[in-house]
Amino acid sequence: MPKKIYYILLICCFCACSNNHKDTNQQTILYQTDSLQYAQHFSIARASNHTLLTIHNPWHQGQILGKYYLVQHDSIVTPNDGIKLLVPLQKICIQSAPHIGYIDALQQADKVIGACSPQLFYNPTIVESYQKGHLAHLGDAYQMDLEKITQLAPQAIFTTAYPQADKQTERLQSMNLTVIATVEWAENNLLARAEWIKLWGALFNCSIEADRIFTATLQHYQALTQKAQTAQKQPSIMSGLPYKDTWYMPGGKSFMGQLFKDANLSYYYSNNEQTSSLPLSFETVWYHFNQADIWIGIDANNQQELLLMDERLHQFKAVKNNQLYHYRKRITPQGGNDFWESAVVYPDKLLQDLLIVTHPEVMPNDTTHYIAPL
Repeated sequence: MPKKIYYILLICCFCACSNNHKDTNQQTILYQTDSLQYAQHFSIARASNHTLLTIHNPWHQGQILGKYYLVQHDSIVTPNDGIKLLVPLQKICIQSAPHIGYIDALQQADKVIGACSPQLFYNPTIVESYQKGHLAHLGDAYQMDLEKITQLAPQAIFTTAYPQADKQTERLQSMNLTVIATVEWAENNLLARAEWIKLWGALFNCSIEADRIFTATLQHYQALTQKAQTAQKQPSIMSGLPYKDTWYMPGGKSFMGQLFKDANLSYYYSNNEQTSSLPLSFETVWYHFNQADIWIGIDANNQQELLLMDERLHQFKAVKNNQLYHYRKRITPQGGNDFWESAVVYPDKLLQDLLIVTHPEVMPNDTTHYIAPL
C-alpha cells in the first residue's frame, strides 16, 4: 500500500538559568501516513515509536475534532498538542450502535465496559455482558450518566460528533476523561464509512486485520457492482416514510443515493447533488414515485401497519404489488437491530441484499442479511 511521507518539526526550548541563555534543541519526527481510499474525516500517521490518529471536522475545513498519540508504552514521550493514549485499548465506553459494529468485527467487543442503552443493542456479546452485569448502562445517548462513567474510569469514551456544540462532550472533557468523537456517519460514501474500521484497528493494535476486513469488503462490493450491471432491467426505487408531513428522500450524492446507483436501480433523484436527505412534501413524492417498482426502508412490520400511518399510501404501485421492504430481518425482541450496528462495516452485504430484492435474476437462490419484505 503506498505511503505518503511528511515531517513535523518539534522545537523544544530549554532555559539555562545559570547563564540566562536559551538553547534550542530541534527534533524531527518522521511520519508515514496510511493511504486511505475513501474515508475523508480521519487520518493515521505512523512514527517509529507512536501513531498519530487525527479526526477531522467535516463541517469546518482545516479544523480537527481530536488528535491522539497512540503508544504501546506509557514511558514514550509524545508531542503535547494531543492526547497520549496507551494501546491496545482495554476498557472503553461507547455511545452509539455503529461503534459496536466496528469493535465486534475486530473481535474486541469484550473491551466494552459501558454503553448507552445496551438493552437496545443487537450484538450478542454486548447483550450477554449487560445481562450478566459485566457492562454498565450509561443512560441515554443524549444524557449520559457522567458519575457512572467516572466510576468506570475507561481509557476512552466514544461519542458521535454533530455540527452543533455538544455540551455533554465538553463536560466529559472537563472531567479529564478521554473522549473520541467519531464522524463516520458524515462520510457520503458507504465504502468510506466501512474504511473507518482502520481507525479502530489502530486503537486496538490490529491494523492488519482491519485492512484485511476492509479489502475483502471492498473487493466483494466492487464485484457486486459489476454483477448489477449485467441485470436485464433497471427497476425504479423509492425510500423512507413521511414524518410530520415531510418525506425525507436520499440526496443523489448521499450514501443511499450511491447505493441505488451501484445496484443499477432507477432513482428519480440520482442526478441530484445533495449529500443529505431531501425534505419533500407528500404530493412531490407521489408525483415522482407513485409508479416506483420497489419501496425500501419502510419503518413498519406489515402493510396494514404501514397504511395506518397514512391511508393515501395505498395509491403507490409498490404497495399494490406488495413490493415493500424493511431493514428489520435481524432484530432482538427488545428492538436491537443489526442493520444499525454491522451494516456500516459491511456495505457489501447491504448491496447484496438490494440486488437479491431488485435483481433476483443475477442473484439466484441467495438469501438476504438485513433486508426483508413487510
